[in-house]
Amino acid sequence: VVSTQSTGKQPLSHKERRSLGLSSLKNGDATFSDLLPLHELWVDYMSRVGTKNEDVARADLHGCFLTVVKTLSPPLLRKAGIVAMETLNTFTIVDREDKVHVLPKKGSVFSFMMGESVVTIFGNNFIFRPGERIMKKIGKQRLVGL
Repeated sequence: VVSTQSTGKQPLSHKERRSLGLSSLKNGDATFSDLLPLHELWVDYMSRVGTKNEDVARADLHGCFLTVVKTLSPPLLRKAGIVAMETLNTFTIVDREDKVHVLPKKGSVFSFMMGESVVTIFGNNFIFRPGERIMKKIGKQRLVGL
Protein backbone atom coordinates (compact mmCIF):
# COMPACT_ATOMS: atom_id res chain seq x y z
CA VAL A 1 0.00 0.00 0.00
CA VAL A 2 1.40 3.38 -1.03
CA SER A 3 0.93 6.26 1.40
CA THR A 4 -0.30 9.54 -0.06
CA GLN A 5 1.25 11.55 2.75
CA SER A 6 4.41 13.48 1.93
CA THR A 7 7.62 12.52 3.64
CA GLY A 8 10.72 14.51 4.40
CA LYS A 9 10.67 18.24 3.80
CA GLN A 10 7.80 18.28 1.31
CA PRO A 11 4.80 20.23 2.62
CA LEU A 12 1.42 18.53 2.76
CA SER A 13 -0.85 19.15 -0.20
CA HIS A 14 -4.30 20.73 0.29
CA LYS A 15 -5.90 17.32 -0.28
CA GLU A 16 -3.67 15.70 2.37
CA ARG A 17 -4.32 18.49 4.88
CA ARG A 18 -8.07 18.18 4.29
CA SER A 19 -8.00 14.40 4.74
CA LEU A 20 -6.11 14.81 8.03
CA GLY A 21 -8.66 17.35 9.25
CA LEU A 22 -6.11 20.18 9.38
CA SER A 23 -8.13 22.55 7.19
CA SER A 24 -11.09 22.92 9.54
CA LEU A 25 -11.77 23.64 13.18
CA LYS A 26 -14.65 21.99 15.01
CA ASN A 27 -16.34 22.81 18.32
CA GLY A 28 -14.10 21.51 21.10
CA ASP A 29 -10.87 21.66 19.06
CA ALA A 30 -9.95 25.02 20.60
CA THR A 31 -11.37 27.01 23.48
CA PHE A 32 -11.48 30.75 24.00
CA SER A 33 -9.07 30.42 26.95
CA ASP A 34 -6.66 28.42 24.73
CA LEU A 35 -6.58 31.35 22.31
CA LEU A 36 -6.09 34.14 24.88
CA PRO A 37 -2.25 33.83 24.82
CA LEU A 38 -2.40 34.06 21.01
CA HIS A 39 -4.53 37.21 21.35
CA GLU A 40 -1.97 38.74 23.73
CA LEU A 41 0.80 38.01 21.20
CA TRP A 42 -1.34 39.56 18.46
CA VAL A 43 -1.87 42.76 20.50
CA ASP A 44 1.90 43.07 20.95
CA TYR A 45 2.46 42.36 17.23
CA MET A 46 -0.07 45.01 16.16
CA SER A 47 1.51 47.60 18.45
CA ARG A 48 4.66 47.24 16.31
CA VAL A 49 2.99 46.95 12.88
CA GLY A 50 1.78 50.52 12.52
CA THR A 51 -1.53 52.26 12.07
CA LYS A 52 -1.56 53.13 8.38
CA ASN A 53 -4.32 51.50 6.29
CA GLU A 54 -1.77 49.60 4.20
CA ASP A 55 -0.08 48.22 7.33
CA VAL A 56 -3.36 47.05 8.84
CA ALA A 57 -4.49 45.54 5.51
CA ARG A 58 -1.31 43.44 5.32
CA ALA A 59 -1.25 42.42 8.98
CA ASP A 60 -1.73 38.85 10.17
CA LEU A 61 -5.11 38.58 11.92
CA HIS A 62 -4.61 35.24 13.71
CA GLY A 63 -5.30 36.05 17.36
CA CYS A 64 -7.35 39.18 16.61
CA PHE A 65 -10.61 39.65 18.57
CA LEU A 66 -12.90 40.22 15.60
CA THR A 67 -16.55 41.36 15.58
CA VAL A 68 -18.97 41.16 12.66
CA VAL A 69 -20.58 44.61 12.30
CA LYS A 70 -22.31 44.13 8.94
CA THR A 71 -23.02 41.03 6.87
CA LEU A 72 -25.23 39.59 4.18
CA SER A 73 -25.93 36.68 6.56
CA PRO A 74 -28.06 38.07 9.45
CA PRO A 75 -27.43 35.17 11.91
CA LEU A 76 -23.72 36.09 11.90
CA LEU A 77 -24.28 39.74 12.83
CA ARG A 78 -22.49 40.74 16.06
CA LYS A 79 -20.66 37.41 16.33
CA ALA A 80 -17.35 38.05 18.04
CA GLY A 81 -14.34 35.97 18.96
CA ILE A 82 -10.64 35.35 18.50
CA VAL A 83 -9.50 34.43 14.99
CA ALA A 84 -8.17 30.88 15.15
CA MET A 85 -7.95 30.22 11.41
CA GLU A 86 -8.09 32.21 8.21
CA THR A 87 -8.61 30.86 4.72
CA LEU A 88 -9.05 32.45 1.31
CA ASN A 89 -12.76 33.15 1.88
CA THR A 90 -13.35 32.83 5.63
CA PHE A 91 -12.30 33.72 9.15
CA THR A 92 -12.84 31.00 11.76
CA ILE A 93 -13.37 32.42 15.24
CA VAL A 94 -13.90 30.95 18.69
CA ASP A 95 -16.31 32.95 20.86
CA ARG A 96 -16.40 33.33 24.65
CA GLU A 97 -18.71 30.29 24.92
CA ASP A 98 -16.08 28.17 23.08
CA LYS A 99 -18.28 27.89 19.96
CA VAL A 100 -16.59 27.88 16.57
CA HIS A 101 -18.03 30.18 13.90
CA VAL A 102 -16.96 30.30 10.26
CA LEU A 103 -17.43 33.84 8.96
CA PRO A 104 -17.45 34.53 5.21
CA LYS A 105 -15.28 37.47 4.20
CA LYS A 106 -17.35 38.32 1.14
CA GLY A 107 -20.19 40.69 1.95
CA SER A 108 -19.11 41.23 5.57
CA VAL A 109 -17.64 44.12 7.54
CA PHE A 110 -15.54 43.40 10.63
CA SER A 111 -14.10 45.51 13.41
CA PHE A 112 -11.41 45.08 16.03
CA MET A 113 -9.65 47.20 18.62
CA MET A 114 -6.14 48.42 17.97
CA GLY A 115 -4.97 50.30 21.03
CA GLU A 116 -7.64 52.89 21.75
CA SER A 117 -9.02 52.85 18.19
CA VAL A 118 -11.70 50.76 16.55
CA VAL A 119 -10.52 49.51 13.16
CA THR A 120 -13.11 48.53 10.55
CA ILE A 121 -12.15 46.20 7.72
CA PHE A 122 -14.18 45.20 4.69
CA GLY A 123 -14.10 41.45 4.09
CA ASN A 124 -14.22 41.93 0.31
CA ASN A 125 -10.76 43.55 0.57
CA PHE A 126 -9.37 40.51 2.42
CA ILE A 127 -10.29 37.77 -0.05
CA PHE A 128 -6.73 36.45 -0.20
CA ARG A 129 -4.96 33.66 1.60
CA PRO A 130 -3.24 35.20 4.64
CA GLY A 131 0.28 34.60 3.27
CA GLU A 132 -0.62 36.11 -0.09
CA ARG A 133 -2.23 39.18 1.48
CA ILE A 134 0.82 39.83 3.64
CA MET A 135 3.10 39.78 0.58
CA LYS A 136 0.86 41.81 -1.75
CA LYS A 137 1.16 45.52 -2.38
CA ILE A 138 -2.28 46.75 -1.48
CA GLY A 139 -3.15 50.02 -3.13
CA LYS A 140 -5.75 52.51 -1.98
CA GLN A 141 -8.25 51.11 -4.51
CA ARG A 142 -8.28 47.85 -2.50
CA LEU A 143 -9.25 49.67 0.68
CA VAL A 144 -12.71 50.86 -0.36
CA GLY A 145 -15.94 49.61 1.17
CA LEU A 146 -18.64 47.21 -0.02
